[in-house]
Amino acid sequence: MTFFALKINAAVRKLLTFHQQSPASRTQPVDSRPGSAAARDGADESLAVPSIVPVVLEARPGAPEAPAVRIFLGTQPAQHRAERIFFYSLERVRNPLRRYEVYRMTGLPGFDRQGWRTGFTNYRFAIPDLAGRQGRAIYNDVDQIFTADPAELFDQPMGEHGYLALLPEDTAVMLIDCERMARCWTFAKACREPKKALCAEAAAEPGRWGALDPCWHARDFEFRPGETKLLHYTALHLQPWRPTPEQYSYQIHPLAEHFLSLEQAAEQEGYEIYTAAHPSPGFATGCEQAARMPAESSANFRRQAQAAGVAQLALVGAWGDADAGDPSQVRWPLEALGRDDLPAQEAIAANGLERLPVEDLPWLVDRLFRLGRQWVFVRAELGAEESMIGSLDGWRTLLRRVAQRYPDRCWQLDCQDRQGRTHRFRADFAQRTRGGQDLPRVWVLQGGRAGDNAQLTDIAEALGWPYEIKRPESLASAGATDAWPDLVLSAGRHTAVVARRIRRQSQGHARLVVLGRPRAPLADFDRVVTTPQYGLPLRQNVVDLPAPFIGEHPLDEATLEAWRQRFAHLPRPWIALLVGGDSIPYRLDAQTAAALGREAGAAARARGGSLLVSSSPRTSAGATDALLAAIDAPLWSYRFGSQGDNPYRALLALADAFVVTGESVSMLTEACMSGRPVAVFPLPVQRHRKARLHHELERRLGVIERVAGSRGVPRQQNRLGRLYDELVAAGWIKRERCVEQVHQALGVAPLPEGLDHPPGLSPALLAASRERALQAIREVMQAERPIS
Repeated sequence: MTFFALKINAAVRKLLTFHQQSPASRTQPVDSRPGSAAARDGADESLAVPSIVPVVLEARPGAPEAPAVRIFLGTQPAQHRAERIFFYSLERVRNPLRRYEVYRMTGLPGFDRQGWRTGFTNYRFAIPDLAGRQGRAIYNDVDQIFTADPAELFDQPMGEHGYLALLPEDTAVMLIDCERMARCWTFAKACREPKKALCAEAAAEPGRWGALDPCWHARDFEFRPGETKLLHYTALHLQPWRPTPEQYSYQIHPLAEHFLSLEQAAEQEGYEIYTAAHPSPGFATGCEQAARMPAESSANFRRQAQAAGVAQLALVGAWGDADAGDPSQVRWPLEALGRDDLPAQEAIAANGLERLPVEDLPWLVDRLFRLGRQWVFVRAELGAEESMIGSLDGWRTLLRRVAQRYPDRCWQLDCQDRQGRTHRFRADFAQRTRGGQDLPRVWVLQGGRAGDNAQLTDIAEALGWPYEIKRPESLASAGATDAWPDLVLSAGRHTAVVARRIRRQSQGHARLVVLGRPRAPLADFDRVVTTPQYGLPLRQNVVDLPAPFIGEHPLDEATLEAWRQRFAHLPRPWIALLVGGDSIPYRLDAQTAAALGREAGAAARARGGSLLVSSSPRTSAGATDALLAAIDAPLWSYRFGSQGDNPYRALLALADAFVVTGESVSMLTEACMSGRPVAVFPLPVQRHRKARLHHELERRLGVIERVAGSRGVPRQQNRLGRLYDELVAAGWIKRERCVEQVHQALGVAPLPEGLDHPPGLSPALLAASRERALQAIREVMQAERPIS
């Protein structure tokens, strides 16, 4: 059997073993005593309605009286990233003069979960009983973010309706009259009856269902900037936080940046759902249980601290052999981490964190890093499988995430797996580079594409580490091991080949980061920084950006003023028309260019303005002639390569709006970075015979163009789609470039609509995406190392 066939068979076997994860075994503590409505109106008295302790967002002191906004959130441990950002989005948009109560429905007892797509599918139908059959309640799935205050939804008129939803059966967002809906939705029914039957029963009574304003439930591509008040990531294989990689092969969601930028802001602020001031309901009980755990020897960590030159060490948790009389050692119980008056130490070692509620671990780990000025040592065991600490990678991710806020700290994790083996990981980048010493050496591999080279240089400059620009042909004679770089930046297929050779020749020393699409196994790189048009599957080492990494290169004021004078005779608004050209599979011929000229000219005339036209190296002479001849509006033009200065940078700075041909992702991105209106002119697709066959095969297999319903909601990924992604990730299949995915990510519209509003992705969000890419690259060098 060939190597290729063996790989195919392995991928097929992997997909055939796909199975639905079991419900979480570790959940938020709930009070199992009967709720106030457990026995009313035919409810099964043998099923106790749990009383959930809500997360409360208090109103500002002195706020006027108003009913609390009650939100019931369907969630599960695997969705801990989504849950945190759901809360964070709520915090950013809520009315500070209003009280909000969020009830986390996770791991509720008594439910028959057979056939559920998620771990919380039927919880929504238990809300009337969970809410005491009184008042109103909003229901949300955890995979949603608010872009407006949900109090507006909570307060809106319901008339005689029992619940508002997009459709009677589309219940992922609802406003519920708990008293009325308790007649058909009870805790007992929710436990035992299927979702379809419960929806059908509710819809059977005329008038019980009412239509929800769609702005409160935009599913995936229904999102409209400035109009949508809640975004729902419904396609499970597109969820940006990738909760269950063992079930789905994740792909880039064009609207991922709206979630990822919120997560990035939450990281910078140190936001957590539970805090030292407001721990989870089970924190005190967890501390009591942890105090009874067997004491562990601290000798190992004490030796590690001494080797690092640490004179002070605080021991937190159950340590059994520390010298109580040693003034260099301080001992604290785990619950002491909730205090604000603990003095900082040079190093801190914690044991038994896994015994505490998993919801409290983020703020507890943050407190460790705050108190340990130089080193943080953690001894831990694994938690429940679906939880954030259910694996070695889960623990490492948690420590790595918190450590980002403390770049001058080092840390070490000793974690015991389920077979009883202890694994040690150490992150000592801060110690190795303290005082600016031993900074990583970077090579930038430049190829034949000017756009790729510019991106690589922008990234190298932003990283702030010493770098050298290398051409692949200049590396043929390199051979000394001590001359190899620590980090290699490359882009695309050709320089990625050279980067992989450098890693082999450096005996694995060089770390590799590639931009775009390497057309090689993704696993060969430490980071793959990609954008939506390439259709790469998301793996653990893949970073998805909405658009290319392009730095800002402003012109000086004197140069800008000179350009202003050149355009001063033209009426405003000045609309820059940035023209690209042929780029497989897109084509700009004379006929298409003439259509672009007519549409852009009409848009300029309708606004009383003028066009500032600039072509590019890919614009053919015939296309340029046809374009300019078709424009019937005040005009200034530049043919690329002609005499005179290139106006491109001046147009980006001075134009009031932009029209950009759709195949040029870089020009679109730079126009959107201005924050001014951008209209895209899509170019037609022209495929050669082989490409047509490839596209048709993908379409028939259902691995592209998978949408459902009249509103274009993506279909869920199937097993064939996962197998196809395995082949793409292995570098055996190249997907066709689809720039329309970038158009969606940037939030740009075609002519003339795009000239009437700014792009959906703001300059701030684009800047956040660039910073996220830099952080991911820094992590390559800062990453913890396994220690044997």
